[in-house]
Amino acid sequence: MSSAAITHDSEAHSAATHATAKFGMVIFLISEAMLFAGLIGGYIVLRLSTTGDWPPAGAPDIGVNFANLSVLNIVMIVNTLILISSSFTLHASEVAIIKKGKSGLGWMLLTIVLGTIFLSVQAWEWAHLHHEGLWFNSFGVYGASFFVITGFHGLHVFVGLLLIVWCFLRQLFTKCFSAQSHASLANVSLYWHFVDVVWVVVYFSLYVI
Repeated sequence: MSSAAITHDSEAHSAATHATAKFGMVIFLISEAMLFAGLIGGYIVLRLSTTGDWPPAGAPDIGVNFANLSVLNIVMIVNTLILISSSFTLHASEVAIIKKGKSGLGWMLLTIVLGTIFLSVQAWEWAHLHHEGLWFNSFGVYGASFFVITGFHGLHVFVGLLLIVWCFLRQLFTKCFSAQSHASLANVSLYWHFVDVVWVVVYFSLYVI
């Protein structure tokens, strides 16, 4: 077999591997989307079926009042922009690796920093709300639904952050990602973009609407 044929077979196998891996990730993300849809849908049903005040009397209001933004409102708006920005930096890392033949490490590291900031700010928000008296077991559905949904999403961000750190370390020490071999990085990017989109839905459902 000629070297050209061997190269062609290798490229075809690599393309098939990437396509299979991507298909598996898409199926997984569809199942994750169903989980989040159930959580947010349940929240909306509970919210609409509540006849009393929302938020309940005495509970801190997490809702965004654009006419009079609180410090918490501003912090969470900025935090949302930070997470959205991390999708662009991770995409820039992919472009650098796949199209420009570079390491992409700088953009990947920036993504890790942005993701860490997002989780840190969310931890601060939880501590602030707990100090204000809002927790899983306080104010009924209002408190429980907020912390379950944001906590479930925060867990996904944490997992995504670990995966990006894993990709970063692999690229740093082995230079394993290239235009021909990047299936795992592409799947991690898909997961991260999914987590970012879900946060936009969560943010508008819990804070804005």
